Amino acid sequence: MALIAVAAFVVWAMTGQASAIVTAQAATSDRLSSVVRVDADQGFFDRGLTCTGTLIAPRWVLTAQHCTNVGGRPDEPYRASKIHVGEAGKTVSAVRRMSGYDAKTLVNDVALLELAEPMSGVAPARIADGPLPAASGAEVYGFGGTTVQHTAGVRVTSLAAVNEGPCLFPDPLRGSLTFVTSVRGGSSPGDSGGPMFAAAADGTPVLQTVTAGAADRQTCGSPDLRQRPQAWVGIYNRVDRASEAWSFLAEHLTG
Repeated sequence: MALIAVAAFVVWAMTGQASAIVTAQAATSDRLSSVVRVDADQGFFDRGLTCTGTLIAPRWVLTAQHCTNVGGRPDEPYRASKIHVGEAGKTVSAVRRMSGYDAKTLVNDVALLELAEPMSGVAPARIADGPLPAASGAEVYGFGGTTVQHTAGVRVTSLAAVNEGPCLFPDPLRGSLTFVTSVRGGSSPGDSGGPMFAAAADGTPVLQTVTAGAADRQTCGSPDLRQRPQAWVGIYNRVDRASEAWSFLAEHLTG
């Protein structure tokens, strides 16, 4: 049963092109200009992909690791030059992938894109100091296979709540994963690699997680936000400063 559930959301996560977030809204805040579109295309026989990323330093964009692989396959990485970021299509000079990535559970599904030139005029996102507690509200952002950045509301939930029903989801190993339920829409394919923001004490949006995938917790199949929003479960990788991913990020984000 666990394998069925895992397979379901891995298929979702690795689908690069799809419709936009369901019942979401356009993102308009200038403070979230750090959210950028990520595109990759290896050539004629590759249908390419659309994902989402977040600028966390002038030359570094954070995204999902499966977004840096052809067809989402870990053994077939894209060449850095085939990945482009933002409306201007900025060239990527190097891809740094977090070790320990598991394509079945989506643990450590985190990567950094190093830009050939720094992105000017955009304030990088601020990374959260720690994880959100269960039942906290947050916003997820992405492009969902479109050119329009959009947002949806989610609520962090407990592992016990996620595992109600016939499907079993993997334990969040050492706190690596965050599970969420829908408040208003949710992530869909193309939003992979995008951020979850929550408000810090001063009201500033802080980056909490990176979008990895989703599933239906009752059917163990692909999620359907239109017909079964109550059963939708989002799977995200933590990137806050108390997470395992932080040591990977800090290794490259000197200063």
